Amino acid sequence: MTPLDPVDVAGRVVQLLESGRRESTYKLATLLALVDICVENTTAPDGSLIVPVNEITHRIVAYYWPQVRVFNDHGRLSQNKSGRSIPDRIADVRIKLAAESLRTAEAAREAERPDYVRLIRSLRLTVAQQPLTHLQTVPHVRDRDTRDDFLFDASGFHKKMTVGEVDRIGTITLRPGIPEGLRRTSALLRAFIRTAWTHDVVAFNRAELDAEDLDGFLFGTDRTALRSLVEPLRDLQNDLCFYCDRRMAGDVHVDHVVAWSMIPIDGVANLVAADSRCNLDKSASIPVRAHVDRALERPHLTEIARTTRLPLLYRRTSSAADGLFASLPVGSILWRGVRDYEPHTA
Repeated sequence: MTPLDPVDVAGRVVQLLESGRRESTYKLATLLALVDICVENTTAPDGSLIVPVNEITHRIVAYYWPQVRVFNDHGRLSQNKSGRSIPDRIADVRIKLAAESLRTAEAAREAERPDYVRLIRSLRLTVAQQPLTHLQTVPHVRDRDTRDDFLFDASGFHKKMTVGEVDRIGTITLRPGIPEGLRRTSALLRAFIRTAWTHDVVAFNRAELDAEDLDGFLFGTDRTALRSLVEPLRDLQNDLCFYCDRRMAGDVHVDHVVAWSMIPIDGVANLVAADSRCNLDKSASIPVRAHVDRALERPHLTEIARTTRLPLLYRRTSSAADGLFASLPVGSILWRGVRDYEPHTA
């Protein structure tokens, strides 16, 4: 099979999502997980990428983790048409682990609490039986088993898989050209998938939901989970804003250097203290590489991670930044400071 051009990869993914109805948001979560994994990881010499089913499951859990909060007066939002869902199972564990001050999915993963480990083992079977089995199914054909396996060979996956079968298979292998295509078109695909996800949630809940507010809720970070970082980061930075080096007033913001909207990493290596002026101006912009490098070079990050019970995620932040900047077209606008931008160069 000839590797696809990145634009063709994106086009095929969009066509796959638009050509059939969805019973849940699981396919969207799976695709978003694969996009993030491709941004963060280097391919094999032939352009393929082996991805453990466990890793896909961890990423899916991380996306749903903040989404199981109560949304305004609507309560917990439904993400499927009927039955107990993946988010429902995540919500039960999230409540238990919050009592242990483990407030993010990454923190729960790193702590390896039995409740979280059992959750992943249970959900990876669901992920194998449902989204990985049906992700590439061609709709509206007589043969219900017809698939267009352009992303990965899904012939070993089926809706009645056992735990033993998932253990035996263990991974998927993204075909040559697919990881590069997903990485290079990650910004476009992420925006498309988020829009589709938001529309699906509106449809599943049959309620008057504002799409803009809902998008912010579904894909924005849970700031309350990061409050424990305010004082340690403030002390580390000598009460100076990470970006402008000015003394911070009372309203200190914890900001993701590599924007959460670009790739969600709630790790201490990716989090800085900033004043409201810089943080609000930066918003979801991609920063200049120098800001990311400075964030990664800070001392005492491991100690802060230990005392706040938030994971460091140094390697993930570094590799995500490498992938993100490598995928940017030359000339893309990067944020340096308040009302100060510069073009990206190769």
